[in-house]
Amino acid sequence: MKAQSGFTLAELMVVVAIIGIILAIATMNFTQWNDKYTVESYTKEIYSILMKARNDAANTNTQNLVTLAANQVTTLQDANGNGVVDPGEPTTTNPYPRFVLKSTVAGGLPATIVFDRRGITNDLQTIVIPVRSVADPAGYSPNASPGVDCIAVATTRINMGRWRATGPWPGGNCDQQ
Repeated sequence: MKAQSGFTLAELMVVVAIIGIILAIATMNFTQWNDKYTVESYTKEIYSILMKARNDAANTNTQNLVTLAANQVTTLQDANGNGVVDPGEPTTTNPYPRFVLKSTVAGGLPATIVFDRRGITNDLQTIVIPVRSVADPAGYSPNASPGVDCIAVATTRINMGRWRATGPWPGGNCDQQ
């Protein structure tokens, strides 16, 4: 008789089970990794939009408005300073469909940040992409740990940081970097 070579059904089932376990772990880690980099990307992009609006206001000597909504940020270069969109005034809208933005300003979002002709604002607030919780399922995974997830807007500066919650919303602080 010739010796038969090959794998038994039990050996194949063990290999398939091991591959399944590895894929399940990789998928969980990928979701957290994807959340982390999406939150960081959104935060840096919104920071960039705010800085550009501030710089444009000072450089063009026109008022600039940044309107924050739950899933988008809209910028307006307000040439005549009336606070509304007039024909010919450039507006830009950036959608953020994956996570809901929050603001510490009274009343929450939508909120508008106005940069005057010198690039200064009196609309002090913190913009946050929150961690997912039972009360707020639209946030990112608690295990994602992004480096930055909040933006603090002050009169003459804008800083990114990490949100440290200390109770129910909006309890917390943006640890600025």
